[in-house]
Amino acid sequence: MNFDGLTEFLAVVRAGSFTGAAKILGVSVPHVSRQVARLEARLGTKLFQRNTRSVHLTQSGETLSKSSGKIADDLEAALSEVSSAQRNLDGRLRIAALSGSFADQVVGPAMNEMAAQHPDVEIVIDFNARQVDILREGYDFAIRAGPMQSSGLIARPLSSRTRVAAASPEYLAKNGEPLHPTELKDHQCILTHSNAWRFAENGKPLDVTVAGRLGLNSGPAILDACARGLGVAYMAVGGFGNTLSNGALTPILYDFWHTDRSIHIVRPDRRFTPRRVDVAMAFLETFAKRIEALETQEIGTLRRR
Repeated sequence: MNFDGLTEFLAVVRAGSFTGAAKILGVSVPHVSRQVARLEARLGTKLFQRNTRSVHLTQSGETLSKSSGKIADDLEAALSEVSSAQRNLDGRLRIAALSGSFADQVVGPAMNEMAAQHPDVEIVIDFNARQVDILREGYDFAIRAGPMQSSGLIARPLSSRTRVAAASPEYLAKNGEPLHPTELKDHQCILTHSNAWRFAENGKPLDVTVAGRLGLNSGPAILDACARGLGVAYMAVGGFGNTLSNGALTPILYDFWHTDRSIHIVRPDRRFTPRRVDVAMAFLETFAKRIEALETQEIGTLRRR
C-alpha cells in the first residue's frame, strides 16, 4: 500500500495550515502541497477546502484524519518502544559458543558478569562444538575458532591463542622427546578435529601431519589422556590448566608453538545492533584480553625454563 502524502496530510491537520506543516516537517510549502494533492488524486476526493486565509477538512478529510491519526499515534508509540529497547539493556540474548577452555575461561565468566550487572537481560548460551546456523536458529552471535570462511556474516576478532605441545614425563622417558615437529610422525599424538597440526618455524606456518590411536574433542579428556602417558597433546595453553607449571606435564617443541588470531565473534550483517549485543561483545573482549595477557605471561615463563 502507498502511504505517500499521508505524513504531510496529518501534519497539515495538526498545524492547521500548509505553512505550519512545512515548518514541522522541515520541508518547503510547495512540497507539502504537492504531496497532499497526490494523495487526493490517488483517493479520488478532496481532503481540504482551501482559501487564502484558512484550511478546513472536508468530510472525506475528517474520516481520513480520524482513522489515520490513530494509526499514526500507534505507529509512533511502536517506534518509540523499539527505539527505547535499543537504548535500554533488556531483552533476550542468544549465543552459540564453542566448548572448551576458552568457553570455560572467557565466555562463561564474561556472560555471568554481564548477567550480574544487568538483571533485565536474559542470557542463553549454547556451548556446543557444532557450527550452528546463526540466522536460521535465531542466535545473536556465535563464537568460533579456526579460519573464517566466507558466509555473508561479520567476523570480529576476539582473541589470540597459542597452541602448546606437551607430554607426560613417563611418555617422554619411554619414547624420547621430539626436537622438531616433523619428528611427531614417530609418536602417538592425541588427535582432535584434524590430524594436521600447525606449528611455526622462522615466523612461517609449518603444517605437520600426525597420527595416533586416540581421537578426542574434549579438552579435559585430552588432558587426562596426556597425563596417563597415552601420547603428545597439542592444544591452547589454557587447556592444560596448571599441569605445565607444576611439572605434571612437560612442554616440548618450545620454538615451534603457533599463535594466531583464531577466536572470532560471528554475527549477522545487520545495520542496527541491539545494545545488549554490543554490551555482550564488550564484556567478552574485556575478559578475553585479560586471559590472553595471563596466557602470554605463562608462555614466556615456560620458554625461559
